[in-house]
Amino acid sequence: MAENSAVSARSPGAKSEELSSHDRAKLTLFIALLLLALSGLGASVAMVRLYLSEGWVHHTYSVEVALGDVESALASAGSSRIHYIDSPSPASLQAFTDATQKVPLAIAQVRSLTSDNPGAAPLCNRLQEVADRRMAASLRSVELVQRNESDSAKQMQLTTQVGEAAIETAAIEQQMRDNEDELLAQRSRVTKLIFASIVGILAISFTLSAVMFLIHNRMLQRELRERESAENQLRQLSVHLLRVRDAEARRFARELHDGLGQTMVAAKMMAESLASQNAGNPKFDDLATLIQEAAAQTRTISYLLHPPMLDELGFRSAAEWFMEGFTKRTGVPVTASISPGVEHLPKDMELALFRILQEALTNIHRHSNSAKAEVSISMQAQEVTMIISDHGKGIPPETLSNFKTNGTRVGVGLAGMKERVMEFKGSLEIQSDGGGTKITVRMPVHRRDLSLPSLA
Repeated sequence: MAENSAVSARSPGAKSEELSSHDRAKLTLFIALLLLALSGLGASVAMVRLYLSEGWVHHTYSVEVALGDVESALASAGSSRIHYIDSPSPASLQAFTDATQKVPLAIAQVRSLTSDNPGAAPLCNRLQEVADRRMAASLRSVELVQRNESDSAKQMQLTTQVGEAAIETAAIEQQMRDNEDELLAQRSRVTKLIFASIVGILAISFTLSAVMFLIHNRMLQRELRERESAENQLRQLSVHLLRVRDAEARRFARELHDGLGQTMVAAKMMAESLASQNAGNPKFDDLATLIQEAAAQTRTISYLLHPPMLDELGFRSAAEWFMEGFTKRTGVPVTASISPGVEHLPKDMELALFRILQEALTNIHRHSNSAKAEVSISMQAQEVTMIISDHGKGIPPETLSNFKTNGTRVGVGLAGMKERVMEFKGSLEIQSDGGGTKITVRMPVHRRDLSLPSLA
């Protein structure tokens, strides 16, 4: 009682340990998947940063092009002014007007492109102011020509103003280019730093993910080994129980034969003696007949539990005796074909084959409603094959499917047959449909076992 209590006290702990091991495996898998997700997120961020870096380079190039457009528009306005001063005409005036209209548009484009840089706004204002002064001097020069008030001194003065404004404009534009280059360099350094950090994080994440998956795989392998060990232990226990049952059946058969059987024989002899002494009383004859039938039934039960000829004459004789008796008891004829090669098998294998044959024919009688049965036992190379078939209603598909997949919910008979076959590393195949059932048992027989005699 105390031992059972100790076992009960340990069971919850063992179960808790098993659950914690399973939970650790799940947690490891979760962490590995989380690290992979973080790696994917980091890769996405790196791709976005690379895309933004490319956009910043393109943006800087666009700013420099826009500044070049400003200078080009201002230069075009200056050259158109000089051309108009040298050769006043409506065409040259129109060219000057068109050139002056491009300057505000070019400056507005620069202001729009540099709106993301707070330091560029004052430079844009200065550029606007200097460009306005430069354009104002050019417009004043053109107006003097239009009013016929132009002379060399005045045009020289205005040209000087335009030149000074041009120098100042070029300085502002160069400063804006330098600012954009510096901003691009800063962004590039940040991008490189972020990219390097993300690459490092990705490498660490992938490494940790691989480690976690490896740990998870080892946990699964250990759990699988533990499960296989438990299944092997259960199988060994099942085989042990079958052997214990066979031993008990043999002992019980011996007790019936040597104990109750002998008592029934003695009772029969006494009944016959009484019947001979009382010839006029038929009840003593009936008593002797009943005792004789009871003795015959006791002997049959004893032989069914464990036929003595299995130990004395071997599997072939025991199988033929059982099939003959099965036909007499059930009325189901059995067609048997047994090759001579099965006469010298290991005793444990002979017992297993006999129990499988016994169980299969019993199932045919109880469940199949078959009018007949066929049994074929042969020995080829180093393998014994036993085929038992009937022409009954067959095994339900669900039961057969359960037997093939996990061996559950198939009854004690089929499960016992499977365990006996697996004990000898054999195979058990069941084919069944509405036209009958066919059971095929194959067991390997080693060459050293073939030399073992079946006699005790």
